[in-house]
Amino acid sequence: MEHNWFEREVRRMGESITCYPDFLLYQIGETQGQYGVGFIIKQHSKQYVKEFIGISERIAILNMKLPGYKKLWSIVQIYSPTEQSNSVTINNFYQNLNEAIQKHTHENLIVMGDFNGQIGARRSGENAILGQFSYSNKTRSKNGEIITNFALESKLTILNTMFKKNRKSMGTWISPDGKTKNEIDFIMTNRNSYFTNFTVIKRFNFNTNHRLIRTELQINEPKKTRPRQDLRNIKLNEQQLEQITTALRTELRDFEENTKQLETQDKYNYMENAIKTQIKLIADTKMMQREYYQQPL
Repeated sequence: MEHNWFEREVRRMGESITCYPDFLLYQIGETQGQYGVGFIIKQHSKQYVKEFIGISERIAILNMKLPGYKKLWSIVQIYSPTEQSNSVTINNFYQNLNEAIQKHTHENLIVMGDFNGQIGARRSGENAILGQFSYSNKTRSKNGEIITNFALESKLTILNTMFKKNRKSMGTWISPDGKTKNEIDFIMTNRNSYFTNFTVIKRFNFNTNHRLIRTELQINEPKKTRPRQDLRNIKLNEQQLEQITTALRTELRDFEENTKQLETQDKYNYMENAIKTQIKLIADTKMMQREYYQQPL
């Protein structure tokens, strides 16, 4: 089982929460028929909702405590100004977005919505924010430059690019005449390793030229693995070297007897493992001591 996140844009007036038989609708909008954002929460998931925060008709935040995760998730729904908007409008939007993230979001973060820009192919130095599966090789648009800069500064990965899909299925916007497709809706996160899939849903009975986009989050928080130590970079003092020497003398005392049936390579491996084991024991002791002394009194 996985959590599914959908991009949702609404165009209704005012701010409200409406309960329906199967879902909960939160929406905020100020300009009739033009702007607005919101969230649809299934009834069985509304118990996990902590709060809705309406920033503007272009930005809304949902904070949730998901089962299987220790810390809260923040989902920021946005509707960016178009490419034709003036620079003041665009800059104000991203300034408001950055302030909203700093003030109202938690450690686990998703930013999603209609970004109204094309990011094109991944460039050098963008591996942290873009995967290898771009929708098109079109030139990155003006808004696309701002989108990727925002992702870099916020340390967010664009999930659209992380999973291999049929290129024909990746477009998120279709022109009214059906001849032009673009990818301008994105889902970003600072926890990309927690997600298992991204999908553009082609068929959805709703009056819009945007396609619904969906990502899937693992039902339980992945366990963090302890980073492997590089034994070649461990610095030992004279006392520690003496400890290793003494331990190896004991360990290899019966080396000939224990390895007389082994081939030369196996004897080498036996000795190498004995040395590495002793070094690791010393290194782990150093780590435990450092963690102990760093604890607050």
